[in-house]
Amino acid sequence: MKKFLALALSLTMALSLAACGSSASSAAPAASGSGAAEAPAWKFERNIEIVCPWGAGGGADTTLRTFAAALEKEIGVKVVINNKTGAGGTTGVEYAMQQPADGYTWLLCTQSPLLAQLTGAATTDVKGGITPVVRLVHDTNVIVTGKNSPYNTFAELQEYIKANPGKVKAGCMSITGLDGVCVQQAFNGDVEAVAYTEGAQLNSDVMAGHISLAVVGPAEIQALVESGDVKPILICSENRMTMNAFKDCESAGDLGIDCYYGPYRGIFCANGTPAEAIAAFEAAAEKAVASSDFQNWAASQGLDQRPGWQNTADFTATWAADTADLEKLVAEISK
Repeated sequence: MKKFLALALSLTMALSLAACGSSASSAAPAASGSGAAEAPAWKFERNIEIVCPWGAGGGADTTLRTFAAALEKEIGVKVVINNKTGAGGTTGVEYAMQQPADGYTWLLCTQSPLLAQLTGAATTDVKGGITPVVRLVHDTNVIVTGKNSPYNTFAELQEYIKANPGKVKAGCMSITGLDGVCVQQAFNGDVEAVAYTEGAQLNSDVMAGHISLAVVGPAEIQALVESGDVKPILICSENRMTMNAFKDCESAGDLGIDCYYGPYRGIFCANGTPAEAIAAFEAAAEKAVASSDFQNWAASQGLDQRPGWQNTADFTATWAADTADLEKLVAEISK
């Protein structure tokens, strides 16, 4: 982790941050709504807006749109998605913070904008300006290689790296985000992370052998694994995946590598939002995430591999722990 933060501090202008990972609670909320306050006093009287700091079609956007469809059935008003992209997600966060804290503007966010602030890559006060509400999902990063690569396992890859110093590079959607952390932690600094702006291009390049490795999500690469065009080398989580395409691939936990980072996506609001509105949103969100529509979609995307849902209390604790941990590590590197 220290090596990653050293890299992040030296790359403060690289703002194409990806989503980050953390600890988890229950995989899905109980349908009874036991994790949220019962019969919230707040009633939504007009459409609500949920800001997505990343573009349409990406993992954050598709998660939010699936959630919003389920949420509308529970919250009683229309849910409007507003994609406000730019600056690694901090543009959208700042926009959400600038709206009235009246319970009608919400924000989908990850740790990436927070990491941008802590490493000095952005000035938006993510840490001090937003309040965690609920966590929706917790994804898993997967390191893959092309079908013609001369290695099939992580051990064989390590041997190849030793025999060919500097040759192996790993494509990431963010070299200063948590996918960049995965590269640093998995290879102890021996593999260079290369930034990509388009996931389709990264997939194409690793499939064709133009880049040795790619750090991707399972949903983004599953079809190419099933077709045999790419090979999974490492699952960046504590346990192996149960998805057929990845079930035979070793996990970081199998190998004792501290490389468990994967993006989680949660809902936040601006500080000062009424507690009654937060409780009402939490109650509706719990039912939406527990719905068969959302759970079936999550399973189809490989988002059932890690516990995802957290209610307000649990997500607040997770966010605080992540913030404190990152602050300490950044401070150590800055000395």
